[in-house]
Amino acid sequence: MVVAISLRQWRSLVDATEIGEHLDGVERAFEVDLSLEGDRFKARDALAALIGQWIAAHSLDEISKRFDDFGVCWGAYQTFRQLLEDDWRCSPQNPMFADIDQPGIGWVRAAGTPLTFSSLARENAAPAPLLGQHTDMVLADVLGLSGSEIGRLHDTGIVAGPHAWEESAP
Repeated sequence: MVVAISLRQWRSLVDATEIGEHLDGVERAFEVDLSLEGDRFKARDALAALIGQWIAAHSLDEISKRFDDFGVCWGAYQTFRQLLEDDWRCSPQNPMFADIDQPGIGWVRAAGTPLTFSSLARENAAPAPLLGQHTDMVLADVLGLSGSEIGRLHDTGIVAGPHAWEESAP
């Protein structure tokens, strides 16, 4: 899988695959400017054919080295299952991922924040909130409702907490 959205990514891919000499012809044939992302999209089938021809002529080891040397944004194709089971980048070895117990579902791999700050510890991936889990907090803290007002909303069925949803599930 290869991605070349930015101009830098595009130039890296062109240099790595040595397709530059063919690009004037593509631009003329499709009436596009390949320095523009939208125009590369318009000519994507022709570009894929050129890049595909280069890829077909090289081994994965050669492609890997060349793409890495030129800074191409790429990765070997894998299924979602392969990603979860075999790729360390989507495993608990990566500090962004963790296996968590999601209430109502069970154990799942979840992503935490991709952001890291030198003065803050990275927060661990956490289960998603249950439907209605924060209803009372939002009503009190954001809307400023009193406990009795929130109680009336619950009593009349206008709002519900997470347990109400669990009870009505089939």
